[in-house]
Amino acid sequence: MCRITDFYQYKYCRGNYFINVFINKESAKGIKSLLIEKLKEKNLNEEYICVYTILLDKININMKESIYVKLRINKCYLQYLKDLYYDFYGREESIYVKEVICHLQYFIEEDGDSIFKFYDLMENTKISALSKM
Repeated sequence: MCRITDFYQYKYCRGNYFINVFINKESAKGIKSLLIEKLKEKNLNEEYICVYTILLDKININMKESIYVKLRINKCYLQYLKDLYYDFYGREESIYVKEVICHLQYFIEEDGDSIFKFYDLMENTKISALSKM
């Protein structure tokens, strides 16, 4: 459980804002390669660096466990994953990101309004909330 330091961290780090996604190792390797390539960009802002680094770390940590990679993802990652997908649209690995996006969208319909309000927060607040996962 994250330590509560402000309202936004409480609101966006509650347990119901997380979802467990299980992907096979091939998918995880594809997503990992896109994340590594994206993180090499020099003009990537801090918010995206934070999110993509956390995702990459989660993949690396859970890749050794079994034939599936379990990712506990905050539902607010949806927009960041969509941006990753569109940045690499047309590449073979992007289909793996799309699968995760579809899975997240299916399970967050009831939380949509509050999740989309998250994207209107200031960048520092978003980074603070997202890095506590």
